[in-house]
Amino acid sequence: MISLANVSKFFGSLVLFENLSLHVGKGQIVAIVGPSGSGKTTILKMIAGIISPDRGTVTLGSPHLSYVFQETRLLPWRSALDNVAIPLRARGVEKTAARATAGQWLKKVGLEGFENYRPAELSGGMAQRVAIARALATQPHILLMDEPLANVDVELKASLLELLVSFIRKNEATVVYVTHELTEALQIADRIVEVMPDRSLRELELSDRVAVARDWLARSLGKLGAAL
Repeated sequence: MISLANVSKFFGSLVLFENLSLHVGKGQIVAIVGPSGSGKTTILKMIAGIISPDRGTVTLGSPHLSYVFQETRLLPWRSALDNVAIPLRARGVEKTAARATAGQWLKKVGLEGFENYRPAELSGGMAQRVAIARALATQPHILLMDEPLANVDVELKASLLELLVSFIRKNEATVVYVTHELTEALQIADRIVEVMPDRSLRELELSDRVAVARDWLARSLGKLGAAL
């Protein structure tokens, strides 16, 4: 469904990626983890076609794609309901039906009663949930998510992850989920790919997810100790 084949990306003299390959099968959830600045977002943007690779090819099995950015990118002059309904209207859904569907998705992300609020009247986490509802409402075949829960309260993360997994399984969506939180990746992903210091990709062995978490924690503490 998604294929990056021998992709290279340069920014001036900076070689961000060279001969990078990643394949995501239909219905798979692949999480990409790694520190800030490692190029995770660039991978998503190349998949979405926002950035073009300098070498190699990016192939998608469907053009029906939704993208949850790190920034919510909501229209500030429109209500939460309208922001969710806009992509539905763009796909030809009748206005009343689009608004009804938008309302259903706002309820699913815990924003019932906030339909008429504008983005400036919402907290950062609430605005992020509007962005998630907007992405899911069109029932995309491919879903790209860039730190989608970074601004969401801890107590809401579990229910939103459950909602995401339910949607993905029901719709057989293909997902690339970028996060620097391994715990999120372990909860949602079928596969986890780590961006290494040399910008290569290493797929984690997930037969023992507890061991993966322990190894990640040990490495993180080691880096912290070295920095101190």
